[in-house]
Amino acid sequence: MIQPTRIARWFAVVFLACLTGLGREVIAGDPQYQIQLVWGTDDPNADSGGKKPLEEETRNRLRGLRWKQYFVVKSEVASVPENESKRVTLSDRCAVELKELSNGQLEVKMFSLKAGSDAKEVASKTTSLKELKAGHLFVYVGDSKDRWDDAWAVIVRAAKTTPEKQAAEKAVQK
Repeated sequence: MIQPTRIARWFAVVFLACLTGLGREVIAGDPQYQIQLVWGTDDPNADSGGKKPLEEETRNRLRGLRWKQYFVVKSEVASVPENESKRVTLSDRCAVELKELSNGQLEVKMFSLKAGSDAKEVASKTTSLKELKAGHLFVYVGDSKDRWDDAWAVIVRAAKTTPEKQAAEKAVQK
């Protein structure tokens, strides 16, 4: 049987950790980001190869880009541990690395992958964590080397959280 004083001590430690913010990561977990590799094309007869069309809400937000159709090649949700970077491979030729910086920015690095050689960094950009958490998108676009006039895009956004996780995060922030 557990003694009542041990339960009281355990509760006090957990309460103080949450009060000081130390328990945030335990309850809320590491920040999560959704990363999508998207193919853009104007070809009305494009064979999507079983790829899903990009959801309408995101497609509408990309209307400033010139392509008419967008297909999701791969979509991943990645947790980014504090003070660490997280690399996500999106295809046999593309990887993305995310790292939260101390200045309130998310660093997004793009890598070119080739069989038999090391990954080559091709771009490094930053975006505001505050804007991502407010629902903004980070979009990086490049020309397709496979099809004339097509493009690929990497889209990064804060991952959508469940109502339970949102409630836990609000409770910790209070």
